[in-house]
Amino acid sequence: MNAFTRCVLPTVALLALSTSEARAVIKVASPLRLFVRDATQIVRVRVTKFDSENNRLAFDVEQDIAGKLETRSMIVVWKFDPGSKWEGIRTLPRLLKSFGPDQQAILFINDTSGFWHNKGNERKSPIAFGYINGSWFCFESTKLDNGKLLWKLAQGEPYLRTTFKRTTTELNKMLVDHLAGKGKLPDPVKEEPGFGPEYQPKK
Repeated sequence: MNAFTRCVLPTVALLALSTSEARAVIKVASPLRLFVRDATQIVRVRVTKFDSENNRLAFDVEQDIAGKLETRSMIVVWKFDPGSKWEGIRTLPRLLKSFGPDQQAILFINDTSGFWHNKGNERKSPIAFGYINGSWFCFESTKLDNGKLLWKLAQGEPYLRTTFKRTTTELNKMLVDHLAGKGKLPDPVKEEPGFGPEYQPKK
């Protein structure tokens, strides 16, 4: 079994398959409240390093929106597999065009029982969903010998644009207001699958 904890969802068409066969992007309507409810930590991070040639990026935590994340920096790696049959993996090249130096993202992390779509699966390391200016993605993690976590960009989540599709800044404010009792979270909307705008370096 892969050491990384899986971002897995048995979608309607895959319900009869085993967990190992049912790795898929989330295609069902997924309200933002489910991410908030199941996250043990919600953080705003900033990209401090983006090395596309070596398939590596780094985040620093800027704000604890909910809970307290002990680790204040995160190393993320990925691997392209053009021949993969999994849609979420095939979308990684397009997803990565959304990233760039100094960009902010929101991470919904669960370090206990997982999110609603994969509760009950055995897991030893945290998983996370992330959002960056209209693009959703999923992280897996594994614990290294030194006790630190190595995160893997597991897949893009093009169908989660129905959950939220505006800017990272707007999502940040909405979450902070909601958790302070000052606002409601939106219901899913009708939206074509895809990703947000590509990163544009500052001129």
